[in-house]
Amino acid sequence: MFDSYVIEIDDVEAGLLIRDGESYAFHAVAPRFRAFEGARFSDPWSAERALRRQAARPGRARDRARVPSSVGSDRPVDRKAG
Repeated sequence: MFDSYVIEIDDVEAGLLIRDGESYAFHAVAPRFRAFEGARFSDPWSAERALRRQAARPGRARDRARVPSSVGSDRPVDRKAG
């Protein structure tokens, strides 16, 4: 097994999993996975399962990953006259 892993959930980099002795410590990258910061897992698969369960739960709008405003800027904007 490797000593570190990048865990991606739904094409979002959730965080890093770093081996520390006999377990792995999770370090969040995406804000919606901060609740797992420092969590210990026995193996990478356990970590991924836990993160996927978290991602499947409906969350508050501020906890969801935000798309930068520059993405998709080539789309037309609906500007209604005031």
